[in-house]
Amino acid sequence: MDFSEIHLLSRYAKEYGHIAIREAGITETEHRICTFIHFHSNVYQDLVANALMLDKTTVAKALVSLEERGLIERFRNPENRRKNILTITELGKEAIGDVIGIYDEWLEKVESCLSDQEREQFHSYCRRLLDKAKEINEQGS
Repeated sequence: MDFSEIHLLSRYAKEYGHIAIREAGITETEHRICTFIHFHSNVYQDLVANALMLDKTTVAKALVSLEERGLIERFRNPENRRKNILTITELGKEAIGDVIGIYDEWLEKVESCLSDQEREQFHSYCRRLLDKAKEINEQGS
C-alpha cells in the first residue's frame, strides 16, 4: 500500500460523512470539536487544538461560532482564571447526535470485507502505525 491509497481511504470517509455533517448544521471542524468535547468533558481550548491537531486560531473561531449557536458553553476555571472550561450543551448533543459516530459507521462498513481475525490484526497494525507516526512527529522528522 502506498500513501495515495491511505489518502484515498481518508477522502472516501470524509465524503461519506460530509453530507450528514452539513445536514446537522455544522462544519467538519465543528463536528470534530463537538465530538471531542462530548467524549472529554471539561476540557480547555489548547487541549482540543492539540488533540485534534488543529490550528489554535481555527479552534478559537469554531468555538466562538459553536458558543453563539448554543452548542457549547465556556466556564471560567476557578483554579486558573486564564483558562475556560468547555462543555457541550444539550442542544450541542442533539445537533451531533445523528453524526457523532458517522466515521465509525463508515469504518465498520468498510471493514465488513474482513474476517474478525483480519479486523483485529488491522486495528493492531493501525495502532502501531499511529504510535510510530506520533513518535516521528514528536522527533521533528
